[in-house]
Amino acid sequence: MVSESVTTALASLKAERERLDGAISTLEGLLGGAGGGAIATGRRRGRPPKALAAGKPARGPGGKRKNAPRGLLRETIHKVLKAAGKPLAPKDVRNLVLKANYPNRNPKTLYTAIFADTKKDPAVKKTSAGFSLKK
Repeated sequence: MVSESVTTALASLKAERERLDGAISTLEGLLGGAGGGAIATGRRRGRPPKALAAGKPARGPGGKRKNAPRGLLRETIHKVLKAAGKPLAPKDVRNLVLKANYPNRNPKTLYTAIFADTKKDPAVKKTSAGFSLKK
């Protein structure tokens, strides 16, 4: 013997299921009947592509970033060290390179690039006070 409250609960759940099925079929019809947005567009479910998620514009023709011309950093470092006339710490070199309008978006990566480039450059010597040009 099934109690009356269980029968009533079952009937209300079946009615709710029918309502949800109708809402799902309506939404699928709006999306083109493919069963879901992710399937209709051919993309996997989950996060959107990075360019769309952050509102970033797509890259230019060829898909490449615009970087500084080859050798510009080394040339700018030489100008900065020559103008200073004394050894400079890497952070001072970075600040002066930024003031010299070197095209860069992130000062932290510029600091790393300057440090690596000055250590490799045979015209620059590392002293206890920082970097200076060899005479």
